[in-house]
Amino acid sequence: MTAAGLSIYGLSTDSPKANTTFKDKQKLPYPLLCNPSASLIGAIGLKKAPKGTTRGVFVVKKNGEVLAAEPGGPAATLDVVKAVVEKMGGSGVGEKAEARAAQAEKEESKDGEAAKL
Repeated sequence: MTAAGLSIYGLSTDSPKANTTFKDKQKLPYPLLCNPSASLIGAIGLKKAPKGTTRGVFVVKKNGEVLAAEPGGPAATLDVVKAVVEKMGGSGVGEKAEARAAQAEKEESKDGEAAKL
């Protein structure tokens, strides 16, 4: 994805410490942003009532153009990003990203709680 010129960030309501622990455990190669008040999460439509966050992906160009906005788990959102990268003329997303998405889906169902990406 980065080869196609995209930057990757995670966003959650978790604390910086919780995000760091999650990032290390999942071996994520991108920064996780903290939004404890859920103000940004709510503004982009991924806040669950009364408390929580829906997984999803947003692909936004530097000029502010939204190329994709889709709720869903890691596997589904990876497919969305792959389609955007292909439209941009990129070579697609590698096997490591697909393996991470599959592992995140497995962890989510195993733990019974959403890991915020």
